[in-house]
Amino acid sequence: MSDDPVDHLEEFERTAAELAAVLDRVDPAAAVPACPGWTLADLALHLGSGQRWAAAILLTGTRQKVPEVLRTTISWADWYAGTTAALAAAIRAVDPDEPCWNFAPVEQRAGFWSRRRMHETLIHLVDAVQAGADPADHVTSGLTVVPPRLAADGVDEVFGVFLARMLSRGFAPAVTRQVGVRASDTGDEWTLTPAAEGEAPRVERGKAAGDAVVSGTAAELDLCLWKRLPGTVLTVEGDPAVAAAFLAATTTP
Repeated sequence: MSDDPVDHLEEFERTAAELAAVLDRVDPAAAVPACPGWTLADLALHLGSGQRWAAAILLTGTRQKVPEVLRTTISWADWYAGTTAALAAAIRAVDPDEPCWNFAPVEQRAGFWSRRRMHETLIHLVDAVQAGADPADHVTSGLTVVPPRLAADGVDEVFGVFLARMLSRGFAPAVTRQVGVRASDTGDEWTLTPAAEGEAPRVERGKAAGDAVVSGTAAELDLCLWKRLPGTVLTVEGDPAVAAAFLAATTTP
């Protein structure tokens, strides 16, 4: 477990470059297994328009509409790379502590966006890699592109941002009994404790305790929370029904 903070901008640019390379080599009509009904071109459009949206939010500090994108003359890889450059420039132009809108019931600061877009890109890099892989290799191909340190930060983002976000969108609480979560490779641990009705669970970092404790590598945990892997890849200590209910809940969009 590293004490050094993740450089979200650096990792965003690195991950986005990997994704652009996938877009360059894989058929844009390839199906994306984790996003039923989507092709790789649809995924590129989703990511690139999201990057333009985040850049507009950062530069104005206010809520913006997702742009309607018409890409007609260049490759998906080149267009996506252009949106990456635009977002990276916006991140660099705005101090992370500057007040800035975001969609979650968390602190409204510009620094939210470099972390959020890095993890958005990382999860969709998994989707893109799987679109170009043999079906038998979907699980392993996705895991290979998720660095443990970034995955642990991704798990922490789910607990710190998305549990509250999904509650605010009207989804049932993901945590109804105390649950511990342990990343076996990075040493990161969390305990999630239910709060009052309508409130996000309390997140305690540094230990994993509860009626059930689920363990796996940081990448396995991250991808399970984003429903890119089945919860059966994880190890469960304690009450299996509590663990199963937590893993089946809507923790992310």
